[in-house]
Amino acid sequence: MDVQQLEETWALRAGAREARLLAGPHVPVALSQLGIVRPGDRLVAFADDFADTFASGFDACDVAMVGEPSVAAFVAASENFDASFDAEGPHLWWFVNSIGGFGLCVPDLRALGRAAREAHALLVVDNTVASAFGCDPLRLGAALSLEALDRVCAGDASRKLVAVSVARSQLKRHRVDAAAACTYALFEDCGLAKLNLPADEAGVLERGLDSLNTRMQAHFDRARALAEYLVANEMVRNVRYPGLSSHPDHAVATGILEHGFGPAVEFDLIERSAGELFDALPGEFRTSPAGGATTRLSAPRGKQGGTIRLFAGTDDPLTVAATLDNALRQLATL
Repeated sequence: MDVQQLEETWALRAGAREARLLAGPHVPVALSQLGIVRPGDRLVAFADDFADTFASGFDACDVAMVGEPSVAAFVAASENFDASFDAEGPHLWWFVNSIGGFGLCVPDLRALGRAAREAHALLVVDNTVASAFGCDPLRLGAALSLEALDRVCAGDASRKLVAVSVARSQLKRHRVDAAAACTYALFEDCGLAKLNLPADEAGVLERGLDSLNTRMQAHFDRARALAEYLVANEMVRNVRYPGLSSHPDHAVATGILEHGFGPAVEFDLIERSAGELFDALPGEFRTSPAGGATTRLSAPRGKQGGTIRLFAGTDDPLTVAATLDNALRQLATL
């Protein structure tokens, strides 16, 4: 497939009016590159992991970071801004992750979508963690959905790719969906050049799309198994996974997420740092490519903190649990 065919294939999968592929390290950078957030706009974002990017990548507009992905927080941060659904603007943008932030929050996208339209805001969702397999932001009310394609490419792409999907404009009670129509107009007018995708990169993406459902289901199933293992492990605490009834967003997640609760689990070590655990683990758990077959661990709060984020691969969860258990027992003896 060429780039246009891949974009059409992705748009069909995402239920989008149109889709575009970009090269970028993650979604906030891709959104900045897209150029549809313009000077004079206001961008309200909940994005713990990428706060620095929002502070530096959108310096021509008014950026407001909120502490929680709730309707109340977004509405409060949008006060005194006269937003418009006209293509000329000014525009009010709301940015959330379908799963994201410290604690792996799952916002109520339906409620945010309704509130965004009432506030004349354009809801943008980073769907990277949940993926198009695990969540459908455009159906839930987002005007724009972006997804880093690490898992689609099974971690084999030579550079980071992001897919941007624009919602279809639908008639609702005989009125045009103005948010979707405005986003599409901005998207069409952004002037971004078509991505140059060599044949080998296109091939990786095409093969990844063909096998995506099976692989993503494996990621989700292994994450659930590892979350249950970690809950029962006396050497960790505060296991955070949307599929656990103890997670504060579990009830919302059951209505927002599909085919499971995503590939990510977060937990805290007891009196040990992430760096100490990493030193006791085989290197492939840290150096494996994002989205690849091997379970991957990172430290969202830095190596000196005790928080670990685990992205389940397609490898055997029993083997992963045994490896983690051995490493944790080593730490307990130090």
